[in-house]
Amino acid sequence: MRTFWHSCREKNGIRFWLHFRNRSCVAIEFYWWSSLFGVSIGPDDEGWDLSVKVPPFSLYISLEGVGLWRPRKKCIATWDGNREFWIPDRREFSFSIYDWSVRFALWERWGEWHKVDPWWIRGVHVDLRDLLLGRATCKTEELASGIPCQVPMPEATYPAVAKIERRTWRRKRWFSRVRTSAWLDIPKGIPHAGKGENSWDCGDDGLFGIGGDTIEDAVKRARESVLRSRQQYGNASKEAMTAAIS
Repeated sequence: MRTFWHSCREKNGIRFWLHFRNRSCVAIEFYWWSSLFGVSIGPDDEGWDLSVKVPPFSLYISLEGVGLWRPRKKCIATWDGNREFWIPDRREFSFSIYDWSVRFALWERWGEWHKVDPWWIRGVHVDLRDLLLGRATCKTEELASGIPCQVPMPEATYPAVAKIERRTWRRKRWFSRVRTSAWLDIPKGIPHAGKGENSWDCGDDGLFGIGGDTIEDAVKRARESVLRSRQQYGNASKEAMTAAIS
């Protein structure tokens, strides 16, 4: 097979692939208006990957099937007479800054974390907000509870019980932030059809609780949420509707 290439445009970037006769491939992705910052390099199941991200640009390069060395780890097939076999051991050098956090790792396991590993494999993570302002804490106070209310729906009105809570977020060296909100418990739920995507969400489903800025807001959000679910997934069965109303 001859060497060939192809590409495609993204909304804020371009992707390019160069294929060689020996089935190796060089893939390049370039994006603009990116907010990411960092660099990483390491092997994957097919080759090596490199990424360089400096706002507003991001560059990703992947080398597949080019014959470069890749680390492997030994496994034991206990189901096959303790036969030994080897699989790719994905590792990565990475340095990144995101959401006020700095992360650095010299030879990090990809998709794994072991407490017994040394720091240069586990990686180091520093939250700059915690370092400069102190760790964030959240205190929740219940101001009122057991408040009866109702959620009006087209077919009936559903009983619910509300509570008012106040949450206070603090850092040792920063201002406090306070928010008062309401939570709505709906004991029998407000029925709607399940998503039907898996064995556990087929058949009837329902909304049993929701929050809001105030009780009125929570009631409004409950009604809108159920109507949206019914429009997307359908109505619940007549039996479920009758059981929730009674």
